[in-house]
Amino acid sequence: MKNGGRTPIAGIAHAITLLLIMLFLGKWAKLIPMSCLAGILIIVAYNMSEWRSFASILKGSVFDIIVLLTTFILTVLVDLTVAIEVGVVLSAILFMKRMSDISEKRINNIVDTDLIEDYSQLPKGVSVYEISGPLFFASARRYSEVIQEIGESCNTLILRMRHVSFIDETGMKNLQSSLKILQKKGVKVILSGVSSQLKNDLEKRLSPKVIDYIDMEDSFEKALDYAKVTSAS
Repeated sequence: MKNGGRTPIAGIAHAITLLLIMLFLGKWAKLIPMSCLAGILIIVAYNMSEWRSFASILKGSVFDIIVLLTTFILTVLVDLTVAIEVGVVLSAILFMKRMSDISEKRINNIVDTDLIEDYSQLPKGVSVYEISGPLFFASARRYSEVIQEIGESCNTLILRMRHVSFIDETGMKNLQSSLKILQKKGVKVILSGVSSQLKNDLEKRLSPKVIDYIDMEDSFEKALDYAKVTSAS
């Protein structure tokens, strides 16, 4: 929500407020001129359109563009329900195609081979979280929630991304939202095990402010060295 409400409580409070207006202020609400309501609806429609997100997706991968345009056209010409159903099925098919292509390329293209799982010797204030697998629409929200939870309890957060083969538009949006929240809280974020392809994708699709805020390293060792420097300063 634009006023800062992000929890289920905010949605409940919003719904209760509208219900109270309908029950107790309905006789005054009906006196509002239609021209005023029309203006409100135009603003609501403009905000719901999210044209900036639309333009951003068109700059992304061809898979996201296909899903976006297909869903958009079906929503306008057919029906919203049909568009969502086709969009979800198409996203799943394209996801399997993308994973198949990436599996063939990753056999001889290992970025970070560090298998250390014991983080007991980490500097004070430094936490590590690893994202396993692609960051796509089905897992993006949960990953983002965990990143925020861990980030709020440390000064420096290392995100291990050695197993992240790709990030779709939903994953990129959720990741950027989490990074912005941590940036406001003053938490330094370091991405480790980032392949050259994924690094180019992040630099292209994340906002310049977020790119300037985070640090990206191709190995966990380099990320840890950088974290020690930042935590000591």
